[in-house]
Amino acid sequence: MRFLIVDDERTVHEQLTALIPWEQLGWEIVGHAYNGEEARRLAEQLMPNIIVTDIRMPMMDGLGLLEWLQQMNHPAKVIVLSGYGDFDYTRTAFKRDAYDYLLKPIKEAELLSVLGRAVDELRQEHQSQSDRINEKAVLNQGLVLMHDELFMQAAVTGQLDENELHVRAEQLMIALPEGRFTTIVVKITEADEHIQRRFGGDRNTFLFAARNMIQETVGKQTLVFRNLQKAAEFVVLLSHSERPVDWLPSDLDKLRSAAERYLRVRLRIGASAPKQRISKLAAAYAEAVQALESLRLGGDESIAIYGQATTAAANHVKPVESWQEVNMLLDMFLGTGALRDKALLLDKLNEAFSAAMLAKMSATEWKKAASELLAKLEFAGGHDEAALQQLGEARAGIQEVRTEQAQQAISTLIQDRLTKALSTTKLKNGRQLMEVVKQYIDLNYRDVTLDDIAQKFYMNKNYFCSLFKNTIGENFVEYLTALRMEHSKQLLEQSELKTYEIADYVGYSDQRYFSQVFRKHTGMKPTEYRQFARQQAE
Repeated sequence: MRFLIVDDERTVHEQLTALIPWEQLGWEIVGHAYNGEEARRLAEQLMPNIIVTDIRMPMMDGLGLLEWLQQMNHPAKVIVLSGYGDFDYTRTAFKRDAYDYLLKPIKEAELLSVLGRAVDELRQEHQSQSDRINEKAVLNQGLVLMHDELFMQAAVTGQLDENELHVRAEQLMIALPEGRFTTIVVKITEADEHIQRRFGGDRNTFLFAARNMIQETVGKQTLVFRNLQKAAEFVVLLSHSERPVDWLPSDLDKLRSAAERYLRVRLRIGASAPKQRISKLAAAYAEAVQALESLRLGGDESIAIYGQATTAAANHVKPVESWQEVNMLLDMFLGTGALRDKALLLDKLNEAFSAAMLAKMSATEWKKAASELLAKLEFAGGHDEAALQQLGEARAGIQEVRTEQAQQAISTLIQDRLTKALSTTKLKNGRQLMEVVKQYIDLNYRDVTLDDIAQKFYMNKNYFCSLFKNTIGENFVEYLTALRMEHSKQLLEQSELKTYEIADYVGYSDQRYFSQVFRKHTGMKPTEYRQFARQQAE
């Protein structure tokens, strides 16, 4: 049983802590607050079962806290401890759903008696509520499951045509939208953690409560389904009939707010473009998923409508560098065995999966990047039963956008390969190694140096230069210069950048030297090349 103590006098906190045998009773003080505002924040965050509060406090008093708890429909029982026995105080407290009102100084026997009664009632209420929910869930389980399976066949797998859908819907007493409708996909974030923390690991009860919350918010007549292929995804078909102009953003925000208020969960919501016929349900579902996955994983925005770019999505910079480096290191390791610092690959993997990096990526971008890594590992072959299980875990994590699950599985696969590599001798293939180095040069041509390459790939500079020349067919400097010149030509043709700006962009700090190299490479000055290229284009 979880308790929150609220009083502006520290001595009261100390007295209550010492007075009650908390540990022996199996009770826990989860927080101490010294004013009503702090109590409100902790009540939201910690969800205590019982709150013991004073009346007179700064910022927000106990009566104000009671009023807020009443408005929020907070389930905690509130016991008021006060030095004021005035009838107006007690009457107001009980009008605001106080469980009991005790006068200071605190009497141990009286307080224990009240707390014991409150705990007993909470346990009975919890058991009764759980029984009611389970009973209703069992009664409706069969019909609801058939509804969900019909939706899966119509929207996700596309197995039903319009006529079949209408016939099946009529058999199951489902009133499909007539005319214009919008499909929305509702994804509950961090559902597993919430199920463990607030529902004792009971997934079915949580999903039942979530469906009810969505149904109550969108209206009893609105169709709500659960995607049986996803852990915590619901789909809603919103009819446009009898709705005001510009209703969609407001309705989606109400749904988001209701989830935070009643279930204490966060939602990510994607909405399709409007459709005229139910035969477009599969297309509408695909659009809603695409909108949902356009949201950044760590961004503040939680609602996206297909065809309407969010502010964050329009402005953010894609964090490709870390993922490119992981890919490069993995290619080098899988292809050649040339990876002297084994920890470097795992460090870069952790960096790519870090919260800071994920906050810059949409779900679509992340799924693409993570899938590319997994494909490399899967294609490498040689998987035992444990590795096949990890591959399955990683696929599921990517599909469900469970970043921690995917990271753990991919990391385990890489660690297993690294461990096995230590006990085997694998000859380095020069061409494969140089192809990986070449990819690195192509990505970093602006500022890459011979020292950088020697340090990153753990090779002697003379050995690298010789191997590069023999493998690629030209020496490092020639290849790098040609690469920079090709990029310079593209910029001259396609942009209005000045010559000195292009020089700096491709890695030359001296404009005159850049012009000399460019003329030697093309036979023309940069300005002459721009004029020539544009004349050719005309």
